[in-house]
Amino acid sequence: MHEPHAFFSRRWQVLFAGVLLIFAGLARAQSGDGQGTEANDPPTRVARLSFAGGDLGLLPAGSTAWTAADVNRPLTNGDKLSGGPGARAELDLGGAALRINGQSDIGILNLNGQTGQFELTQGTLNLTVRNIDQGSTYEIDTPTLALVINQPGSFRVDVAADGNSTVVSVNDGLAMVYGQNQAQRDVYSGRRYQFNDSSLNDVTVSDITGSDAFDLWCSNLDTQEASQASAQYVSDDVVGGDDLNGWGNWEEDEDYGPVWYPVNVVAGWAPYRFGHWVWIAPWGWTWVDSLPWGFAPYHYGRWAFLHNHWGWIPGPRHARPIYAPALVAFVGAGAGRPVGWFPLGPRDVYSPWYRASHNYYTSVNLANLGAGHDGDQTGLIDRIHNQYGLYQSGRTAAGTSYAYRNTPAALTAVSAQAFANAHDVRGNQVRLDPQQLATAAMMAPTALQRPGGGSFGQPRLIDGRSLPSAGFNRQVVAIGHPATAITTTASTRAGLPTSNVRVLDIRPRPQAISRVQASGGAEATQTSRFTAPTQISPPAAEQPPSRPATLPQIPHFESAQQIKPVEQVPRYQPATRSFAPREENPEQARYEAVQRSHSYVPEQRAQQVNPSYQPYARPDTPRPELQTRFQPETHPQSSPHPHASAPTPAHGEGNQH
Repeated sequence: MHEPHAFFSRRWQVLFAGVLLIFAGLARAQSGDGQGTEANDPPTRVARLSFAGGDLGLLPAGSTAWTAADVNRPLTNGDKLSGGPGARAELDLGGAALRINGQSDIGILNLNGQTGQFELTQGTLNLTVRNIDQGSTYEIDTPTLALVINQPGSFRVDVAADGNSTVVSVNDGLAMVYGQNQAQRDVYSGRRYQFNDSSLNDVTVSDITGSDAFDLWCSNLDTQEASQASAQYVSDDVVGGDDLNGWGNWEEDEDYGPVWYPVNVVAGWAPYRFGHWVWIAPWGWTWVDSLPWGFAPYHYGRWAFLHNHWGWIPGPRHARPIYAPALVAFVGAGAGRPVGWFPLGPRDVYSPWYRASHNYYTSVNLANLGAGHDGDQTGLIDRIHNQYGLYQSGRTAAGTSYAYRNTPAALTAVSAQAFANAHDVRGNQVRLDPQQLATAAMMAPTALQRPGGGSFGQPRLIDGRSLPSAGFNRQVVAIGHPATAITTTASTRAGLPTSNVRVLDIRPRPQAISRVQASGGAEATQTSRFTAPTQISPPAAEQPPSRPATLPQIPHFESAQQIKPVEQVPRYQPATRSFAPREENPEQARYEAVQRSHSYVPEQRAQQVNPSYQPYARPDTPRPELQTRFQPETHPQSSPHPHASAPTPAHGEGNQH
């Protein structure tokens, strides 16, 4: 038990050491960045598919075949989602959440550290922005208008089934809409705007006086996310960080600071063992975990075996997080032979298997490594710099020591076919004895298995609905330019349409100060954080409406020198308010009724489950309530056991430098 003053003193020492480490590494990277080109670095941020329900299909960028929309799948520029009747999905963006309703088609046009640009060609989405950095924006592009958001708030967008009108409902916050002929206007909190043409002249403005089941679902999720406790340990911008609550315990470690331990894992569990690999450009091989919490611990930070249990160490709380497809190292005999991997330890340098500049290589390591206990910050930066030279030449670092390289309990291996075709890893695991593990060679990035037709994702389990839907052929208007990867992929891949985005020739003007629509016309300056989502009561009875695989070129990577401390702001506390039923467009309702009467409801095939492993069932709510978190007295992990094959605790890694 630490004394309170000693605890906080040590935490500040670790925090300060992390700041010095990052800036020292950035200076080193900047001085030698001529070895690589930042123009080809991958984005620093992705979206996580955090919830998928109903008939939902995914068309990965660079592919012509629709795949299953698996929870925990990273989504990036060029990916498209199409939902059938009754489908719902949520995309975790780190500091924001985008949710779609049934019969909706969306695509990711440009997602990076400062921009989140999406297209909605038909259907309904909700975007809740909890916090946003200065100069960052979110943009929703529709056939009628472009909605641009640079402040926290909650926004709903509805595009009519025929694509001829767009409804923007501002639940909280302030935004701007843009149309053709230099048209632009502010949209204010508590108001509903129906735009019937792209010039923004034919518009109907009304108060938001109702809600529906989709609003209730979104509001409940906002309330849950506002109450999560991981924010005190993990940056708000870490995608998937909110889902750690209820699935594990946080404990303070003497050497590594806050460590998260998963609970109730099955026998034989180890990091990067329950899930599958997919090919996602521009990173290439990417891990998709099958457990509900399995995103943040596999794409940020490091794993360590502490006190006979696996625990996850997040990156520095104050640094801007940088996404990685999987923080592992590979072993094997080359293409066509079994592929093995193990998690990187707290001191291990991550060498990507995709193209990266020296600046990116340094940043992705420093953003995911803690300050550490040995104080050898200069040695860590030197190792990163030295290993980049080997990485750039396509060679492995001879004699490099990894924390779990020779630990059978940490290594997982599958056949090359299972690896390259998105097969379940646990059900296809290849057992290696200690001698095989000791003789297995570290694999250079060029030796990894090349992708095939089944590498982009697992096949869909639901048949019947024709995909892609016609809505993706509609033109949308935009303010920002889509990522280069979208147009490059469309022009080089047979069967893919050219970009359907028409960028408006318009100069955005500054937005007005955010106002709160309250009685008496009171106005309040918008803070830098979403103040309070609204918890909506269930909708009342229905009332009549009141009125009629080539890697594409990718966006420029944000320079590592821009990594800066993130202001820690207390999470907002949600308020409560009630709504009457949402007003509906009668013509839209009639159209959807006809569509539903002719729609085919497909049968769902039973999923084949490996009898040796039963996947976890999601709780009744999309995320566990905060009060269901386990007490941190014990770690009921059932494996690895502390026997002869267990890894050496990470506390002794100081001799590996």
